[in-house]
Amino acid sequence: SKMQWSTAISMMLFSWLFAAFWAVMPLLGWGEYDYEPLRTCCTLDYSKGDRNYITFLFALSIFNFIIPGFIMLTAYQSIHHKFKKTGNYKFNTGLPLKTLVICWGPYCLLCFYAAVENVTFISPKYRMIPAVIAKTVPMVDAFVYALGNENYRGGIWQFLTGQKIEKAEVDNKTK
Repeated sequence: SKMQWSTAISMMLFSWLFAAFWAVMPLLGWGEYDYEPLRTCCTLDYSKGDRNYITFLFALSIFNFIIPGFIMLTAYQSIHHKFKKTGNYKFNTGLPLKTLVICWGPYCLLCFYAAVENVTFISPKYRMIPAVIAKTVPMVDAFVYALGNENYRGGIWQFLTGQKIEKAEVDNKTK
């Protein structure tokens, strides 16, 4: 079934307001921003260990990592079961959740560790690595969705080479 425009707009509006809420909270005093260790941009201040920081960190992790991860897990399991029933596998349903965990997992672990221990003993260069990996998520997701779907893959191949992939070739390459 197709999604209605009103549903799509409502979901988009919710996503923007949800993101704005979590981005504004440190500006209003719940949590705190500081420069990243290499002073290239801002992130959460890892050096704070007070109650305000810890409550913000745990709420942020639950609502922005654990709950979305659970939703992705259940949604993609449902899609996988539908693909299994029809025998028409069009996409690796485990890949989006894996990219979420691989890209955001180290950052989330660093934040949790910072909530209970002092992280200043870790070199600033090493503390930058999880943040840089987390910032690659939009690019990684674009590749996952573009190259994971046979229609997009065929379109990209046709754009790059001018040759259209026949359906049999696509089926053989995905198996």
